[in-house]
Order: sequence, then C-alpha cells, then structure tokens
Amino acid sequence: MEFRPATAGDLAAITDLQVRYDLAWFDAREHSEAEVEEFLGYADPLAENSLLAFVDERLVAAAMRFGSDTMLTADPTADVAAVYAGFLPWFADRPGHTEVLARDAAAVAALEAAKWTHERSTFDLLVDVTPDLKLADSVWPDGVAARDFDPADAAAIHRLIYVDAGWSEVPGHPERAFEEWQRIFITNNTVPAQQVIAWRGDRIIGVAMGRTWNDGTGWVSQLATAKDERGRGLGRAMLLEALRRRVAGGATSLGLGVQADNRGALSLYLGVGLQIDREFRTYVAPPD
Repeated sequence: MEFRPATAGDLAAITDLQVRYDLAWFDAREHSEAEVEEFLGYADPLAENSLLAFVDERLVAAAMRFGSDTMLTADPTADVAAVYAGFLPWFADRPGHTEVLARDAAAVAALEAAKWTHERSTFDLLVDVTPDLKLADSVWPDGVAARDFDPADAAAIHRLIYVDAGWSEVPGHPERAFEEWQRIFITNNTVPAQQVIAWRGDRIIGVAMGRTWNDGTGWVSQLATAKDERGRGLGRAMLLEALRRRVAGGATSLGLGVQADNRGALSLYLGVGLQIDREFRTYVAPPD
C-alpha cells in the first residue's frame, strides 16, 4: 500500500472512491463530484491536510483534515487493517482523533487494536419526504420574527452561534473563527430563503442554517438559540420552519446530526419526526 497527499488531479478518483463507499454502506450515492471538490477545498493546503492510499495504482482510501475536523473514506473491500495502520499515525499527529461509521466493524476493530479510545458518538437523523410526512406548525415566542438569511448579517449570526448560544460549549462542536465558519457554511449553496434567522427587535436570537445536498437531502447544519431565549419553544419553531423550507425547495429527505449524549436536542429532533439512521464514533489517539 502506497501513501501520498492528494492533488486537484485526484478529484475523479476520490469521487469514485466516495461513491463506492456510499453504495456499500448506504445503498445509494450520497456525494457528487462538486461536493467532493468542495471538501477538498476545506483541506487546503492539500500537501499538509490530505493523504491517499493506493494498491496497484487503485485508490482505496482518502483522508482529509481541516481545523479539528477529519474525514476518512475507505473502500470496504480493501485491507482495512492496512489502511488504518497507514492513516492512524497521520491523524494522531494532528488533530489527535478520527471518526468512523459505527457499523464498520473492521474499522472499529483496527482502531481498538491500536489502543484508540471511543470518546463520543454522533447520530445522523433522517426522514424521507413523502406524502405522509406531516410537519407540525411552528409556534413562535411572542415578539419574535423569522427572516431569510442576509449576507450582511453573517458576522452577527456567527456571534450568535459561538457567543450568545455557546455552540462550542457542547462536546463535539468545534470552535470556528469567522473566516473558517464562513468558508464552510456560507457558500454558493446557502439559499437565503432556506435559512431561518430569528430576530427580537434588532437582535438575532436564533438561527437554523443549512443546505440541500445534491442527493436531495435537506440538511440543518447549525441550530442555535441564544441562552437567554431558551425554554420558550424557539428552537423547535426554527427547526420546523427550516424543514418546511427545505421541502418547499424540493428536498427529497430531511436530516441533521446530533451528539448522541445531547439528550435534550435528540428528544427535540425525534419529536418532529426525524429518525436515527446511522452512528459515527469519534476515537482519540492513545497518549504518547
């Protein structure tokens, strides 16, 4: 098995690998070439933040890291133990953790054999958009107005998420500087009418941000409520409105991710009709 960093010229091969992974684990293609290219952009510079594994010139695994995030896609038919033997030292160097699909028994075994520790789990919740899907009406707290996204409000939204709502205080929610957050969450795929920005007077007090992926999944990436506005139903109202807006925009399924031990949020998401579809486990490197 040979390892080297990715280049822009590897896009087609990485996309093909991602499709193989999606079909093997999820029975459907979930990523387009444009989305894979977007993820590669997060890992710039690729020479430092990407690593590919080849067997007889065939790409069998690809890894990226950006900030505190990691991605590892491995062909399920490959020698998983050899893949992880090559990638784990790279992840251990920085950022010191990696994530794996919980039902990927071979990957879990490779991590545990290397003495990596399961630190936390994340659930992806999904529901198909069918004629039988019924989303409850949003009940807004008194004095709150829901508006579309305006790029001029980006800095205020970032402050709401990371300061007023304390987003990064939740384990597994990384702290992102404005430039990194904007690069990931405010893109050409950020449809203003699908975002929900809650205002009380001239202050932003809550947001439900996300996008619809190319496979039709309407995703809510960040749902955040100012601490002093909690307990009034604002989070539920924003979530339901965001889901309705994605349905109106043509989404064929709806989803979001949540930390498995965030019981309050998990209860909210299950309560609006989303269902746990898959679990990802985060493992941390053993001490030096």
